[in-house]
Amino acid sequence: MISNGVNIIIKSISMVLATLLFATPALALEVGGSVGATAQTSVGGGKATATIDAKLQVRIDTAKNHADQEIDRRVNRLNDLGTRVQAMVRVSAAEKASIAADVASQASALLALKTKIDADDDIATLKTDIKSIAGSYRIFLLIIPRGHIMVAADKVGTTGDLFTAFAGKLQTRIADAQAKGKDTATLSASLSDMTTKIADANTQADAAVSLVASLTPDNGDQAKLKANEQALKDARAKIKAALDDLKVARQDAHGIVQALHKMGLEANASASSTATGTAR
Repeated sequence: MISNGVNIIIKSISMVLATLLFATPALALEVGGSVGATAQTSVGGGKATATIDAKLQVRIDTAKNHADQEIDRRVNRLNDLGTRVQAMVRVSAAEKASIAADVASQASALLALKTKIDADDDIATLKTDIKSIAGSYRIFLLIIPRGHIMVAADKVGTTGDLFTAFAGKLQTRIADAQAKGKDTATLSASLSDMTTKIADANTQADAAVSLVASLTPDNGDQAKLKANEQALKDARAKIKAALDDLKVARQDAHGIVQALHKMGLEANASASSTATGTAR
């Protein structure tokens, strides 16, 4: 029987894919409506001016607090992604270091922006800096979805390796059954389909990574924004196709195991335990 560990990995890929289908809304912060107009009407009378200034300061403080929360939310998500990146096993150390460095640099830049926003004393500068949280960094629209796609592709590859090892053990059992005079034509066909699906899953996952690996924030360039969105969409589709392949491969393996049982033969027990241990 296919191990619970493999099933858990496939479910985790499904969950990652589900998160990729929904983008977090872009940040929309303002420093309290038409501040400039309000400030201009404050001329005349020290008490009136002081009241207007106090209201303006409240708006500024509120905007800064909101901006700080949005930055913290993005940094926390980046840190979580960094942890996931470190758990990737099929990429090279250099690739992992490159991805991790990119995530860390984005988090560092956001924290620097947070410090600048907290120190801003010019309304126009404050508005520009707040707008850049979503407009320049694209954490939720690009960086995190790109990272999740790469993590999902890594999981696809890991699961494919498990299935490949298990397919080898099934091949041995099918050969044993054939040597004992059993009709193994259907089993061989299922095994062939299983290996084909595993190979295609890996191909789809690699293609997904190729689509997103070099993407960078658009910084307001609408053409690049659209291109990034299309690349992410195409990569998600490839991850989904890879996941569908793995599900079929699992079904093929399950069918082979059941058929061997009916023939009075056992699928290699060590194959199941090996898959379980690797999945953990």
